[in-house]
Amino acid sequence: MKRTALCLLALLALAALGAQAADLPLSRVVLFSTGVGYFQHDGTVEGDATVSLSFRVEQINDILKSLVLMDHNGGTIAPVTYAPREPLSKSLQAFSINLGDNPSLYDLLLRLRGAEAIVSMGRDSVRGLILGVESQEVTVKDTTENLKYANLLTGGGLRSLPLNKVTAVKLTDAKVNSELSAALAAIAASRDIAKRQVDLNFTGTGKREVSAAYLLETPVWKTTYRLVVDDEQPYLQGWAIVENTTDSDWENVSMALVSGRPVSFTQDLYEPLYAYRPNIPVALPIPVGPRIAEGSLEPDERGNMLADYARAEAREETAKASMRAAPPPAPALAAASFGGGRGGAMDRTALGESGVTAGATGEKVGELFSYNIDQPVNIGRQRSAMIPIIVTDKIGGEKVDLYNAQTNAKHPLNAFRLKNTSGAHLMGGALTVFDGGVYAGDALIDDLSVGDERLITYALDLGTEIATERENASTEISLIIDKGVLQAKRRNALTMTYTVKNRTEQPRTVLVEQPKMQGWDLIEPAKPEEETASYYRLKVAVAPGGAEKLVVKFEQPVVEFVALVNPDQAPKITMFLQSKVISPEVKAALQEIVKRRAAIADVQYQRQLKEARLVEIAKEQERIRQNMAQLEKNSDLYKKYVEKLTTQEDEFDATRVDIAKLQDQQKQLEDDLDNYIRGLNIGA
Repeated sequence: MKRTALCLLALLALAALGAQAADLPLSRVVLFSTGVGYFQHDGTVEGDATVSLSFRVEQINDILKSLVLMDHNGGTIAPVTYAPREPLSKSLQAFSINLGDNPSLYDLLLRLRGAEAIVSMGRDSVRGLILGVESQEVTVKDTTENLKYANLLTGGGLRSLPLNKVTAVKLTDAKVNSELSAALAAIAASRDIAKRQVDLNFTGTGKREVSAAYLLETPVWKTTYRLVVDDEQPYLQGWAIVENTTDSDWENVSMALVSGRPVSFTQDLYEPLYAYRPNIPVALPIPVGPRIAEGSLEPDERGNMLADYARAEAREETAKASMRAAPPPAPALAAASFGGGRGGAMDRTALGESGVTAGATGEKVGELFSYNIDQPVNIGRQRSAMIPIIVTDKIGGEKVDLYNAQTNAKHPLNAFRLKNTSGAHLMGGALTVFDGGVYAGDALIDDLSVGDERLITYALDLGTEIATERENASTEISLIIDKGVLQAKRRNALTMTYTVKNRTEQPRTVLVEQPKMQGWDLIEPAKPEEETASYYRLKVAVAPGGAEKLVVKFEQPVVEFVALVNPDQAPKITMFLQSKVISPEVKAALQEIVKRRAAIADVQYQRQLKEARLVEIAKEQERIRQNMAQLEKNSDLYKKYVEKLTTQEDEFDATRVDIAKLQDQQKQLEDDLDNYIRGLNIGA
């Protein structure tokens, strides 16, 4: 019975083949340094044709966002179809005949009730409408079996056919066949859950050229360089590392590698989105009494929805605009040609004769730079390749040492000042340096446009030593008084002395990186060799076996403001009186302030003494009153205490009067000092 069901499904699948399938091979790949790739297919179709491309599920969003189709010579682009991102069980529910539960022939015929079919049993065939199926228990030689039968309504009446004798079932209704074929196609497409098929449909007459292009996420293509440091002329090789992580081979494709930062993003267009729809009840006759109908969306809500759609469309247009068309080829960089070798050493001559030539043509495209690979590229699926893109001795530069105390306090780094005179943009990447015919070190470079320079450091120069000394000093410049505020100007100085010792037999040119300091001015040398955002680079030339000193001086102007009306500033005023740059006028004013503050302090001291005497009198009177409470009022001692209290009370009143006078005197002296200070303008 299973074999019969398979025969039925196979016949249905063959009946579904009607559209002409066409082949559209991959012809061009453009890889961007932002992690996307442009893929273009070109080919020929005839009449109405369908091209099927298979993509991983995670790639569908990029396809939906970037796919571009062209049908030349009068053809028309028909809708692109693809399987939705729905579970198979949900997709199969859309068909009139459910195949989701892997039905047997018995169950399938039950679901096909009413359809006309031709049922074959060996050489005999019966044609009729499927009435239904049933099970019957049949006893044969004391054995009971449950046999299944298909009941057909034929021209000669009802026929009951045992399913275990049925060898084939053919449905005669084309519509039913189409439904079953579509359901089978959905099942077939779901076998590889990681892939989805996208059908490109072209309509027209005759043979026509068609193209399909799209963007996919790809590994970032990388660059590596080999730099030969030569006293005559530096030599540079640049290689591009390309990975084919797609599920198809790249055979004889045209390739370009683009360096730049075009805007690129992803957007989930594959996941079905369902908008909210209100549930409107079926209209009924108006009942007695008022009825409130369900309201529609408010105008401002509709406006918000339209704005959301507009923003989504704008984002999609931005994504499409970021896709660059493949640039046309430009004149190739001339490959370097050199003379005889030097015994196999890794020098510019040996590399020049190694047979490696530039395999790409460089061209600036807007703000981007493209390397167009000159030869067709073949890279198998899940394979990688290294492609030479730059081979030239047209590169500028010089050997130097670069010293930064934060990197190494004792030794500078071997460096090469690389100037990009190659005519091609150099994308950032790893760089291997050869010096004197041997490996010298590794380095990293950032993107380097044509004409730009960059210092490349690749090793520690153990033959050169640098010692540093630091000296700080501060010098007063002037003292002035402006509206009662003392302004003390001074100049802080910092001197850095670098002693460079060259212990090699070759001359050394050392660039010392001196960190910049906010608020400090470089005084010596007057102008640095070059300047970066964080450093001054200062040049020192040292002969073989020699030593040189580099003196770097900084100055920082500092202004200190001292409010002379503030009594707490008295220690600073005393300090400034000892300054060597103080003028006689400022000195006299400060001395007057000191003198007046001394007078105020004397009055304040006298007042404090009087206040302390009041406290003593109060305590003594309290003691006397306690003693008097224990005595007879007629006693001599009691009368003596009364006389003493009278005398102390007179002293208490007189002391209070003195304190009030001293307070007034102190207030007057303070006001006079304040007016005096605020009126001072000396040297301003």
